[in-house]
Amino acid sequence: MSGTTRILSACILFAIFLFSCETSQPPKVPDAVTLQLKWVHQAQFAGFYMAQEKGYYAGENLSVTFLEGGPGIDLAKSILSGKAQIGIVAPENILIQRNQGKPLTAIASIYRRSAVVFVSLADSGIVRPSDFIGKTVATGDISSAALDFELQLHALMKHLGIDISLVRITPYDSGYTAFYKGEIDVTPVYSTGGLIKMRQKGLKLNLIWPSDYGIHFYSDTLVATDSFIEQHPDLVIRFLRATLNGWQDAVEDYPKAVEVTMKYARISDPVLQTAMMDAMLPLVHTGEDVIGWMKPEIWQEMAELMAKQGLLTAPFDVNQAYTLRFLKEIHKGKVR
Repeated sequence: MSGTTRILSACILFAIFLFSCETSQPPKVPDAVTLQLKWVHQAQFAGFYMAQEKGYYAGENLSVTFLEGGPGIDLAKSILSGKAQIGIVAPENILIQRNQGKPLTAIASIYRRSAVVFVSLADSGIVRPSDFIGKTVATGDISSAALDFELQLHALMKHLGIDISLVRITPYDSGYTAFYKGEIDVTPVYSTGGLIKMRQKGLKLNLIWPSDYGIHFYSDTLVATDSFIEQHPDLVIRFLRATLNGWQDAVEDYPKAVEVTMKYARISDPVLQTAMMDAMLPLVHTGEDVIGWMKPEIWQEMAELMAKQGLLTAPFDVNQAYTLRFLKEIHKGKVR
């Protein structure tokens, strides 16, 4: 064997050795992430299901578990305790928690317009916020998943100069039993959920939108603790990138999103889930910027409204409640 042949053979053997070493490496273990949902499984979270089912999370080497929300579940506590690493929380709750010194930071707002609307029966004569005076109005509470109902009602009354003590407040009931019986005059609902169910019952309703009276809030917002963001920035950006891809797909092919949602939904009714998707899409895909984007002026406006109604009691920098760091990285050149 010539010297040239020996060298060539050695190179081939070395290349085979390197290849075998590379191929023998064990697969990388996915990073586990638990996502705390704001409510039970339904089309409200279609984009997350799409990211899961289409392999976007797996493609980012993530193993994502969904944790349902619901009545009595403290969403902020779930994240602060480490039960979930990332959660979907009302921005009002994030501001309150941050104002109290809790280290929660928003990383994206999926619902860039709030789905909250107050409803009354069509023949009740209650067609505007001033008509709430002397009436029984249901609302949420600080520890509930329906916190945004409570806060938007108070913001609405304060903003319009209406004394809320003149309104009879009663606890919010997600089944709307007392409202159906006529025991409650006004109840808040999500246009993506409760409103659809009421219309399916054939109810004729008056809709009172806080946004029509100057109350502009984001809704479902992704949040994590400061420490988790600091320690796992790469994981956060991978999760967010996969999630936004899932939501983009949900917007572009919502029949498929409904099909995927049906694998998770508590209520196995494709008509209902489709109606939820129809109501939800304009809140997510607003035609402004990109899905998930957050504007500092909206956060400032929310904080100012809440401070006026005494819900933010300590001075704090509202800019600490959210970060555009990951959105800017993902959407380089797409937004300013």
